[in-house]
Parts: sequence; structure tokens; C-alpha cells
Amino acid sequence: MRIKDPEYPAAVEAAVEILRKRARQGQTITYGELSAELAAQGFDSIPPHRGVMTYLLKDVCLHRNEDGRAPMLSAIVVNKVSREPSDQFSGLARSLPFSRPVNWSWRDEQQQVFAQHHEE
Repeated sequence: MRIKDPEYPAAVEAAVEILRKRARQGQTITYGELSAELAAQGFDSIPPHRGVMTYLLKDVCLHRNEDGRAPMLSAIVVNKVSREPSDQFSGLARSLPFSRPVNWSWRDEQQQVFAQHHEE
């Protein structure tokens, strides 16, 4: 899948729903698990690393968050071994429109995601 594919927006929506469900449960999800859950919903060409997944997770963060102020939903997507988000996530957090401060930490972002969705 590429970001220009007609089903890409639907894949973003599906990813948002998967991540919101996990956030409500207060749980992280690995890149592989997210890829597998998307595949189960018919989006079978989103491998867990690099490529489309990187763009997908950025678009998940921008979903109904164009100004970047809300917690970044993809903070709960982690590496299976390290249990931390990828380096791309920190880069994204410091870029526009998110512009997280120097003393920002992905753990804080993760807690904000859990808090926001726990209240829903």
C-alpha cells in the first residue's frame, strides 16, 4: 500500500480505532501487532517497519489533531523488544505541528494518550 492508494484513508481510520481501543484499555501495542490487526481488517500491505507504517502513524497523530496539540496517539505503538516507540516517533514529536519541547519524553506522551482515552 502507498499513501496515494484509495484505501489509505480507510487504513488510517482503522489504525486510529485500533489504537483508541488499546488506549482505553491502558495498553501499548507493538508495530507487528498493529500490522497484524490491520491485515485482519483487510489492510494486508502495511508491514510493521518503515515505509507506509511511518506515514500511517504520522497521519494517525494528525487525525482530528491538525494543530498537533492533542496527545499523539501513536505514542502507544512500541517495539516488541525495547517496549519503546521508534526513533521516528521522537523526530515526529519535535517536528511541526507537534513541536514538543526539549524536555519532552515519549513516556509523558503515552500517559497523556492513556488519560485522554480513559476518560472517553
